[in-house]
Amino acid sequence: MMNKKLGIGVLSAAIALGTMGTVTAATTNNSSNSNSATATTSKLIGETKAKQIALTKVPGGTIDGVDLERYNNGKLYYEVDVDKANSTKDVDVHIDAVTGTVLKVVNDDNDDDDNDNQTATNNANNKVKTVAQAKAIALKAVKGTVTKVDRDSDDGRVTYEVDLKIAGGEATVEIDAATGKVLSVDKDYDNDDDNDDYDND
Repeated sequence: MMNKKLGIGVLSAAIALGTMGTVTAATTNNSSNSNSATATTSKLIGETKAKQIALTKVPGGTIDGVDLERYNNGKLYYEVDVDKANSTKDVDVHIDAVTGTVLKVVNDDNDDDDNDNQTATNNANNKVKTVAQAKAIALKAVKGTVTKVDRDSDDGRVTYEVDLKIAGGEATVEIDAATGKVLSVDKDYDNDDDNDDYDND
């Protein structure tokens, strides 16, 4: 009888140890996966480096914005929007977020040369000529942090759209490049369906 009880006790201990080993292995694997993801994130080249690389492909260009994107295969890349000097054409430069390799350069050739020349002449007379100036004007209109700046041209009229992160939401400020005048402010709050807008046209 004593031997039978002893055998049951040994068997129970073995099962318990096996279960603990399985749990320990699972925990170790999860920890390893988590560390791997963290390591990948920590190896990103960063937006500043991505901008520098993009400008080597578009000399004299102006950075409009940088976004961290992901291809369908999971690869992370920076999409850098660059305005060509003296042109309304934009260039999107895709840069590997880990290695810094230029993956793709996409030219926006929607505008013809005549429009480019006319706009270049108009730009010379614009009060707002740089992204930095557009940011400064937007920050006077709205308190926040600038996240992106886009320059648009429609029938020779150049405008800047400045996106900002504000307390409780986001805002977009549209600026007339020729005069530096704020055309509109669009605020979108996280917990409010109604936008706080004004149109200054």
